[in-house]
Amino acid sequence: MAKKSGKHYPTVTEMGLDRATPVSSANMLLQVDRCLSQINRRLYRQGRYYKTKIDLDPTSDNTFTVFALRDDWAVQKAYRMAYTQYLKNTADERAALGKSAVARWEDFRVSDGVGSHDNLNPTLYTTGFALTRLVSGTFDLANVVDANNVNRSFTWGTPGSSEYGILQEYDKSGNQQFSPSSSDVSSAPYSDIDSEVNDQTHADLQIDNREPPYDQTGVNAGTPFVKIATLGAGATGQQRLSTGFFMAPCGIVVIVADTIGADASKLSLCVAGGDYKGVHAPSMLE
Repeated sequence: MAKKSGKHYPTVTEMGLDRATPVSSANMLLQVDRCLSQINRRLYRQGRYYKTKIDLDPTSDNTFTVFALRDDWAVQKAYRMAYTQYLKNTADERAALGKSAVARWEDFRVSDGVGSHDNLNPTLYTTGFALTRLVSGTFDLANVVDANNVNRSFTWGTPGSSEYGILQEYDKSGNQQFSPSSSDVSSAPYSDIDSEVNDQTHADLQIDNREPPYDQTGVNAGTPFVKIATLGAGATGQQRLSTGFFMAPCGIVVIVADTIGADASKLSLCVAGGDYKGVHAPSMLE
């Protein structure tokens, strides 16, 4: 008997990109969950690790540097803490509304914190093969009301007065302690009986490396991004046309062009296939 083929899950995972005119910045925000939602007409949640690849057409005359949020424990734990506080802050209102009354497409969305930028949108083509940008869709940020009755959102960047800095708040949760927290290096027990026990070695084993191999009092809150690659088709033969696949926490990717007027339509997005609505995107909350 012939083996049955796997079921096809209809999902657009590869798409062209472009930004709306007029162009205002060399910084461009690519929100992977947003692009997937717009082109597939269904909700893709922000709080996931999207396995993503950015490609550049070799006819491009510009270079583009690609950045993504750090894929590390601090980013994950900070996001979880912010989400927990969001649920806690809105618990009474959720209970009063009932599950069926909460907005159907509600999602815990946070700001990239980049500042001035253009948005990159997915593109499709008409029957005459004219490029069309998909710009429709509602993507409101999650909001809470603080103890002073101020409405605030969440951001990966430096927070304003109406924002919570996700990494900055996580940084307040505590510093890494010495381990062991205290030591007695005066003398090893019975060192005069056992000639193999050395007082200096006894002290070194307690003191050396009891501090962590990283910043003990911070989580690099002011530097949330890592550089993935610089893409360009150089005339001298030095070129790179793809980032290769990388994990994009929260689906946030920032692409910085070498000029404000760079042609963003030369860029394209590919999201690896997987079991989350057809793409590879493990949850950041599990």
